[in-house]
Amino acid sequence: MMRNVNTLPFGPERMRKLTDAANDLMLLAEVIDAGGFSAASVRTGVSKSRLSRRISELEALLGVALLLRNSRHFEVTEIGQQLYQHGRYIRSEMNAAVAAVHDNQAEPHGSLRIASPIALTSMIVGRVAAEFARANPRVRVSLSTTKGTAESLTELFDLVLLPSAQSLPNSDMIAQRLALSPYVLVAAPAVVNAADNPVNPAALQGMDAIGWGSLDETSRWHFIGPNDQHADVEVRIRFSSDNLTVIREAALAGLGIARLPLALCREDIERSTLCVIAPGWAPPPMSIYALYASRRHISAAGKLFLSTLAEAINI
Repeated sequence: MMRNVNTLPFGPERMRKLTDAANDLMLLAEVIDAGGFSAASVRTGVSKSRLSRRISELEALLGVALLLRNSRHFEVTEIGQQLYQHGRYIRSEMNAAVAAVHDNQAEPHGSLRIASPIALTSMIVGRVAAEFARANPRVRVSLSTTKGTAESLTELFDLVLLPSAQSLPNSDMIAQRLALSPYVLVAAPAVVNAADNPVNPAALQGMDAIGWGSLDETSRWHFIGPNDQHADVEVRIRFSSDNLTVIREAALAGLGIARLPLALCREDIERSTLCVIAPGWAPPPMSIYALYASRRHISAAGKLFLSTLAEAINI
């Protein structure tokens, strides 16, 4: 027998206030994640004045201060930080509910926000994402080449693509390995000829090289060879970048030997504008991971995109 709504533990007015409070907790999480009301307004589409009013009403309802704010910035109070975690949880559960609805639809639907490194985007992700959007017109795809840690990126994106030479540390995120990307050691023909065509890692000792990241004068590079042999070589860093596309350009310009994904320089090798050095020896391969919040929260569009991308990478 259906119970009358007035006999529920919470009356209609109480339930409305609780529902409003849950919505306001999600808005609180958005404001804190965005670092301010203006940025949160852009992200959510809710006006800055309405966001401020909703947070103020939530503070009045609870009788506590959640944010200490002035004209320049705001600080999160201790109780505000605790409620922020609850707001994130409610938002996460809401996203999971929406994803469940989308999963039961006949075709992928909704938005899919992807973050990918520039080089990986240039090599394959950009093309796959564009083809995926064309094949799935009900999915709104946003592809960003955004720098940042995986933890911060997963707050803003549904999927974060991350190459790594090592296993990822344990975290609350799901890390799905899509592919293993082989790397090669290459250089411009003039560099190879000047070094008398090195055939093993020992011949690379002290050579000019193009580094990743910091511009240290020397760097120790690790190589794997036939029969799982290993070798370490000290090279002299002449140029450095955190962008693989820039490293490729530097190698083509003859600045030294470079470690590059085979997929990024395959055509250069075929055209002989870059040459493979010490054949049979290579830098360790990189695993390409997809990071997302949890298996429950990844949408049908996200699952389909990952399977499409994995298939394209492993061809």
